[in-house]
Amino acid sequence: MIARQNSIISKLKTLLWPARPAPAQSKKSALNRLGFAASVIALCFFALSAKAIYLTVIIEKDSQLSGKSALPAQRGEIYDRNGQVLAHNIPIITLYADPKHIMDADDTARKLAHFLPDTSAREIKRLLTRNSRYVELKNKLVPARHAEILRLGLPGIYFKSSVARIYPQGREAAHLLGQIDVDGKGIAGIERSFNDRLAAGEDITLSIDVNVQSIIRRELAAQIQRFEAIGGAGLLLDIETGELVSAVSLPDYNPNHYQLASSESLFNNATKGVFEMGSIFKVLNTAIALETNVSSIHSQFEVSKPIRLARHSIRDYHPYYRKLNLSEILVFSSNIGSAKIAESYGPQVQKSYFEKLGLLKRPDLALPETSSPLVPDKWGRISTMTISFGHGISVSPVHAASAIAAASGYGEYIEPTILKREAGEIFERRRIFSEDTVRAIRTMMRLVVTHKEGTANFADADGYLVGAKTGTAEKIENKRYNKNSNRVSLVASFPVSSPRYLLFVMVDEPKGQKHSHGYATAGWVAAPAAKQVIEHIAPMLNVFPVDKDAPEIRQNLIPQLLRYKTGAIVASF
Repeated sequence: MIARQNSIISKLKTLLWPARPAPAQSKKSALNRLGFAASVIALCFFALSAKAIYLTVIIEKDSQLSGKSALPAQRGEIYDRNGQVLAHNIPIITLYADPKHIMDADDTARKLAHFLPDTSAREIKRLLTRNSRYVELKNKLVPARHAEILRLGLPGIYFKSSVARIYPQGREAAHLLGQIDVDGKGIAGIERSFNDRLAAGEDITLSIDVNVQSIIRRELAAQIQRFEAIGGAGLLLDIETGELVSAVSLPDYNPNHYQLASSESLFNNATKGVFEMGSIFKVLNTAIALETNVSSIHSQFEVSKPIRLARHSIRDYHPYYRKLNLSEILVFSSNIGSAKIAESYGPQVQKSYFEKLGLLKRPDLALPETSSPLVPDKWGRISTMTISFGHGISVSPVHAASAIAAASGYGEYIEPTILKREAGEIFERRRIFSEDTVRAIRTMMRLVVTHKEGTANFADADGYLVGAKTGTAEKIENKRYNKNSNRVSLVASFPVSSPRYLLFVMVDEPKGQKHSHGYATAGWVAAPAAKQVIEHIAPMLNVFPVDKDAPEIRQNLIPQLLRYKTGAIVASF
């Protein structure tokens, strides 16, 4: 019995207190366990590393092969010629909701309405109950408002970071800059024409000087208001480079609030609108006559009687009952004399010069908002005569300014550009007129300003030696000219003895005022604006007052060009 009990106790001891293994065996078991654990850890580490390599290398490679960047480049900025920012990107916060996650639409809408004053609680609730997983509530949230809404802790209300395109100069260059759509793609202006480069992060520098742009816009707007006009355009062209230093179109709009702009304000009168330019084309007519040697500055033409053409007649605004020489025809702005000059060189010559001056094609301006000119179907004798004084052909202000810059500058046609030219940049210069021709044209344009019978007396900016030509063109309505509806324009180069810039001013449908004695011609409307502009912008452009008696002035102008009826010589400057 005792032996049996001892046997049971011995078995229990063996189960409860097993015999300790030998030290060597214990060490071996521990090493095996450590080795197994190390293998498991290494395997996990390898798996994680492989995943990381896949994410950073394989995906990146796939992105490159597909032509897509993992992180798209931020849209490039647009600058004026002096480095002032015209289009810029700013980080913004967008407030949005997932209606599926909204727990109480009424309560959420009521709380959000307190922080979104431009949206009612009713409208917010309507958005929060839409059958959608994404509803945008506010796309430009300021940081302080973001923090306030965040503290509400509303289920289903979320935020995301984004980038907004802003235009710091507001209206100043709206028509040139254009706009982007909700997807960040350019839909107008420079934003559209250079969309690919901007989208790739490349910056664009324009030839525009935003400070000059602001002054031209201000003075043009003042004349539009003063004469109760409906719009206008203003350009400043660098004669030596073809750069547009300014291009203004009114009415305009604020590109930061594009959705509020009217269709009239979106239209670019400076580059897209094509109009009959009126008498400013007499500059080209006179230059062609001189260049082709069909006339000299002293050639005379009878202007005492109107020219009858089928059912119409060519008349002068101020009739002259004597012969006028070539210079007087331009200075006194005789339609009859201009028509006879054009008839002397003919349709083929006129059309050929207009083609060389870029007047028969759409300008290559790097802007989508340009237009082709409207030219006669049959360019015959009648068309040639009416085109000589700016009727029968419609062109844009850019067309007119570039062509007249060649005739009144240095005789070379340069394709206009809206992009800043780099120092030493080589570009095409096409010789059209000789030095003798442009010298005569400059002198005549100066006389248009200084002569007592000139039409641009009010454009005379003291010290800057302005040369100009005015134009008043009746608008066509229902296929007929309306004598009570005009576009008035002026071109002015300064200093005319050695021209640096050509200014173009156009006002649409001005109305006669008491201070203008009821007149609404270019001499009363456009010329004063040109004077104000030149006096303000010339110092900014490093164009300083000149001494009209200096020898170089006499070398670049013709001192004695016109004579009074008495025979007394009229000084040209």
